Amino acid sequence: MSTQSPPQLKWARFFPEEHQIVARLHSNHPEYPSHDHEFVELMFVVDGSCLHETALGRSWISAGSVFLFRPGAWHAFLEPKALVLYNCCFDSVILGRELGWMIDDPRLGRLLWGVPLSAGQHGLVELSLPAAALDSCRDTLKELSELTMEPHSVRRMQTLGRLMMLLEIIAEHLPPEVANKGSRPNPAVSAVLKLIDAHPEYAWTLESLAERAHIAPNYLVRLFTKTAGLAPMAYLRRRRLELATRLLIHSDLLVGEVGNSVGWPDANYFTRRFRAQFGVTPTCYRERHRQRGLKSGM
Repeated sequence: MSTQSPPQLKWARFFPEEHQIVARLHSNHPEYPSHDHEFVELMFVVDGSCLHETALGRSWISAGSVFLFRPGAWHAFLEPKALVLYNCCFDSVILGRELGWMIDDPRLGRLLWGVPLSAGQHGLVELSLPAAALDSCRDTLKELSELTMEPHSVRRMQTLGRLMMLLEIIAEHLPPEVANKGSRPNPAVSAVLKLIDAHPEYAWTLESLAERAHIAPNYLVRLFTKTAGLAPMAYLRRRRLELATRLLIHSDLLVGEVGNSVGWPDANYFTRRFRAQFGVTPTCYRERHRQRGLKSGM
């Protein structure tokens, strides 16, 4: 069995560095229908309230409410009352690159991989921050917002550093029943997560991943599922689909070309997998998001 290194990412050119991390303040946030994103979103409510709907149900959110949404997780804003919130969004490719080391941290690993990918979570995490932690996040978000309003420059490390600070604060306040489950993952699981996140387009099989991690395939499945909430091949499918959403919105590639870029040369198979995950075809997904962008003036 070949263990050659995976090829360079074929889709890397579609991720301009100046758009990889963005933070914005939204005052008097309006009512907004159900929507999802092709990036990872951190949402911090700093004032007001709103009836917030997600795949987990409806609940009233207010100052201190924080959500993490992996690509494809949807939500809606209903009956906002003087709602003020910060959004911090970052490209999912950063998960397998600059943030890859977080897999080895018990709390950060749970925040970004374990909890949102576990059964019934639908790609999202919900928690509440105490006032002092929210203030720290708000200060960091203000700095990040100011940095990301400027053209891309040598500030890349400053924006990345502030994103890491936000993630650290959130991870420290995971609910006890979630945080207490965290432990340093088995090195084999960590290695496989990093391989998939860094090279999702590669033709991985369970056997090739297990070989690279020096572990038996069945044992890898058990350990990986315990840590990441999904089996290795299920996680590979999800990462490919998360990246496909980015290409559908921000490139002019044909649907079949998008599928091929993320590792599925069979366009029909790609479309079936995409519909099963997001409920619409890739073509409908692209059209829906582009219409939304036109309406918002983006």
